[in-house]
Amino acid sequence: MKSVCDVLHGQTPNALYPFLWVHGVESEEELRREVQKIRESGIGGFCVEARPHKDFNGPGWFRDLALLLDEAKRTGMEMWILDDSHFPTGFADGAVKREHPELCKKFLCCKTLDYAGPMENMTAVLKYALRDPRDKILAVTLSRKTAFETIDPTTTIDLTDKVYTFEDARTGEIMLSSMGQPLPSNPKEGPCVAVDFDLPDGQWTLNVITVSYKGGEKQTEGYLNPLDSAATKVLLDTVYEPIYAHFGEEFGKTLCGFFSDEPRLGNIHGAEDAAIGHNSAMNLPWRDGMENLLAGKLAGTALTDRAAGNIRALLPLLFLHSSDESAHVAQYTYMDLVSQLYSDNFDGVLAAWCHAHHCEHIGHTIEDNNATARLGYGAGHFYRAMAHQDMSGIDVVIQQLLPGMDEGMFKGMHSPGWDGEFFTYMLGKLGASLAHLDPAKKGRAMCELFGAYGWGEGNRLCKWLSDYMLVRGINQFVPHAFNAAPFPDPDCPPHFYAHGHNPQYPEFRQVANYLNRMSAVLSGTHVAPVALLYQAEAEWSGEFMLTQKPAARLARNGIDYELVPCEVLKADTAKDGALHLNGMQFRALVIPYAEALPVALLENVQRYLDAGVKVYFVGGLPIRCCEGGPAPVLEHAVVTTLDALVETLTADSIPALHLSAAAPYLRYYHARQADGDVYFFTNEGTQPLCTTVTGAKPGAAFVYDAFANVVTAAPDAFALTLAPYESRCILVPDDPTALQVQAVAALPAGVPADCIHLTACTVSLADADTGCAEYGAPLPLEKLLSLHRLPGCIAFAGRARYAFRFTLNEAQAARPAVLALTAQEGAIVRVNGTDCGVRICPPYRYAISGSLHTGENLLEIEVNTTLGRRMNDFLGQYMPTEPQGLKSEVTIQLF
Repeated sequence: MKSVCDVLHGQTPNALYPFLWVHGVESEEELRREVQKIRESGIGGFCVEARPHKDFNGPGWFRDLALLLDEAKRTGMEMWILDDSHFPTGFADGAVKREHPELCKKFLCCKTLDYAGPMENMTAVLKYALRDPRDKILAVTLSRKTAFETIDPTTTIDLTDKVYTFEDARTGEIMLSSMGQPLPSNPKEGPCVAVDFDLPDGQWTLNVITVSYKGGEKQTEGYLNPLDSAATKVLLDTVYEPIYAHFGEEFGKTLCGFFSDEPRLGNIHGAEDAAIGHNSAMNLPWRDGMENLLAGKLAGTALTDRAAGNIRALLPLLFLHSSDESAHVAQYTYMDLVSQLYSDNFDGVLAAWCHAHHCEHIGHTIEDNNATARLGYGAGHFYRAMAHQDMSGIDVVIQQLLPGMDEGMFKGMHSPGWDGEFFTYMLGKLGASLAHLDPAKKGRAMCELFGAYGWGEGNRLCKWLSDYMLVRGINQFVPHAFNAAPFPDPDCPPHFYAHGHNPQYPEFRQVANYLNRMSAVLSGTHVAPVALLYQAEAEWSGEFMLTQKPAARLARNGIDYELVPCEVLKADTAKDGALHLNGMQFRALVIPYAEALPVALLENVQRYLDAGVKVYFVGGLPIRCCEGGPAPVLEHAVVTTLDALVETLTADSIPALHLSAAAPYLRYYHARQADGDVYFFTNEGTQPLCTTVTGAKPGAAFVYDAFANVVTAAPDAFALTLAPYESRCILVPDDPTALQVQAVAALPAGVPADCIHLTACTVSLADADTGCAEYGAPLPLEKLLSLHRLPGCIAFAGRARYAFRFTLNEAQAARPAVLALTAQEGAIVRVNGTDCGVRICPPYRYAISGSLHTGENLLEIEVNTTLGRRMNDFLGQYMPTEPQGLKSEVTIQLF
């Protein structure tokens, strides 16, 4: 297997580009040293984090970029640049707000007033619908009210042409808020705005539709309008072009491209209340002339005639419910339009510039808590938002993923909480699936990882997060972060080197090497039995089931899947009883419940059924088409419940692999290469698991150890006994003789014949403040206890060196031996001066047979800590503060 042999021979492509935070105050020596520390970690690239730089776009910025570029060239590294001076991308270094205010974000707003008639010649005052002197009224309509925030659109009367202005007592006075306070910048009241009309009998709703620069989230006020390509060009002119002017000769060489960080629509803060049709108070992203684009989009829907006649009468349906399907159709069409406008006018414009300048465009949007198909934090549609980027992209920060936190919501720094089910069963798969489905991505799926977990995050949790990504198909990484600022910098720790203060840094190379090697070894075509429909169009169109609900059932039962959007499911996708998507084949399509789905998708589903593809609707068949009208009858489709989904798939022989015992936290990834197959298994739970896997490709099996970078023969490779944090990579080559197999003896298993339990020892401490360079005098311990329990060590951070002495007779010294221990965090073991290896996560088991001798033996164990107890940082409060050092007893197992 070529990919494995290359890695075994040290020919491992770089897959890591950590953020390097640069502040504009560091010396040349400090910047060069930080780049060198990245290189010493086994990493071949970095991304310059522009956000904290004090002279962004000024002489200091270009001075530092030149220096970093020179150091990257000198050390053979690649360099990326984050593309704005402020988080998130879209600020354009303030140039939009400062020089092009007309290109700032715009919003469509709706003010609703309910009246009871009849009343002839009534006047409705409209001026309070205007938030800013620049606001414009786009439409004023009157509709019969059928329930709260629900109208009968067939009764709508367009009053827009009857709107007039006149001067009242407030005209020319300082504009006041609803609480009577002057507004910022003290704008003055204009003429009063009103409309006169005859109000019919019954309850009626007056809707005032305005276009405003106000009304979005505070965090991105003054940002560019991502629906307008002219606004995006300001970002290019302000940030990209000056960098090209300075360093154009390095584009596509040392300078690889630009990273866009979390751009979004920003009409509301967060994701929880940003779903179309679920928050009537939410203002909607807009641009000039968008009503005409919307009218054009509505052509071919159930609203075709009404849109052609008067689009203004339909605009309230973007905010309210309707007594018929009209609101669902309008809202679906709007989301279909706005997500494509974002893709074409923001992401597509940036990508086109990069490609024309011989570099790449990467980054990620905000995916948090189902933002992927919503407004606000989202960009409307994950796959469209990332369509033009050269890699797919996601991020995991602020403890969004933690072992065991995979069910429902859990409290964290984000006040609404984190949706553990979304982050566990959706997020990684979104990034990987896009990379697998889009040929332009070349299989590359990127994640910004490890950031803002706090100083309590160590290499052990980094390994768990790495496995989460790898087992879902993520293979490019932007670790967060290296930081050249003086230690301690409170900005989003941990920082991996931290000027030598982070005790985890010497072993961080283990994490980097592991990621680089495994990313290469897991290359190839993903093999999974199920294509699972991405929920966007369903969510825009009525009642729906979150995709993570069936995804969780599949994953917990050993059934792998790709998340597929509607647009890749073409009429000719099915062949020979399977779906064929960019080289992948799926035996089943699973569709979570949706009240409505696009008509083209439903028509294609019938084609798939006719071609022998198994299609499963979870929770029921759709009732409507997104464009309006009843859903077509689907012959031979299988309807199942969420609880019965796995049983139904199993009865139809859909699962590819089978487990001898239930293992709900076992995850796997199967990649098919030109010369063999790779299977990767990991335990994401907090307890050990034991199961045997059947159904894999027949043939000789080998285990690849990415830490040791060795391959060993393993006839029982698929008999899995995995500790928490443990993983196994299994190779099944077409030609077993082509692998460079090492005769490395496996650790003895089973029940040991004898055990020697060690408790009494000495411990010496090296403090993080000295860079762990100096160990203190040995302290005797009768039994092991957390280091923070030692006198004066309540806030200890650093490294601890334990020394145990024990005596063996001749027979004991000759037996196969394993050292077993538990530690927080990494543990280096030496026996009688012989290095027996390092472990950064469970299982902490070491082969020590060849290092023992008759008589007295010396066992030394060096354990590192995190900086969690020393720093007690704000982010750290959201994770348990763990004990330090060796836990319980140390055992020598003799077999």
